[in-house]
Amino acid sequence: MPKAFFLVFMMLIILYKQKESGDKKVVKAKTVMHKAIISKIIPVPKVVDTILDITSDVVDGRHYTIQRTMQVGLYVFNSKNDTIFRDSSYISNAKFKDFNNDGYKDIWIVHSENVPGIRGLLLYNKAKKTYQEVIGFESFPAPMAIANTRYYYSYHRSGCADMNWTSDLFYIDNYKPVKIGTIEGYECADSDIKDGVYIYKKRGKKVTEIRRLSINVINNYKDYKWGFIQSYWYKNYRLFL
Repeated sequence: MPKAFFLVFMMLIILYKQKESGDKKVVKAKTVMHKAIISKIIPVPKVVDTILDITSDVVDGRHYTIQRTMQVGLYVFNSKNDTIFRDSSYISNAKFKDFNNDGYKDIWIVHSENVPGIRGLLLYNKAKKTYQEVIGFESFPAPMAIANTRYYYSYHRSGCADMNWTSDLFYIDNYKPVKIGTIEGYECADSDIKDGVYIYKKRGKKVTEIRRLSINVINNYKDYKWGFIQSYWYKNYRLFL
């Protein structure tokens, strides 16, 4: 084979190889781009939630809806279907209830917690014509109103299988609970504190002990310590004002 012909033949082979390699790179680039486009077009699957219940009511001439769901938690919607409140924790119950006896139904929220009686509260704000959360209300479990007053008391266990316990006297100001008194009961024979009922008045960070009783005082009431707590706050709440 003449030398000139051989050189031409080899040049043709080299050019063909380069073209084939370039074509593969183009195909690969197009494939990557296609995958990128697909990833942008296909929507991310949404989590399917389970609606547990829906409760609606008319408050102050406006329609409100409470929706409890399994995965997302609690929603409150106004008449325009705007979300005005959301709690992402699991809520075991929620309902319309006039908690502060002002004639407008509030929203009472029952949390599912290890501590019994944990509640959330949305008070109806007449001036703003919407609901507003009471911040820190969860710190006052099992709240009970003192009839015909603006005051409430709570109850929670404080250890030793509920033989140590606490009840706080409070009111709500500017959508926040304000603690003004505390009853602490000890009946566990602790080494650190003598069994008894300790009653304190509270003003901000200042705490003053105003009375100490024998723990046996709770045995004088039909409902035991709960009867004592109710009776004491009803008769003596004015001492803490």
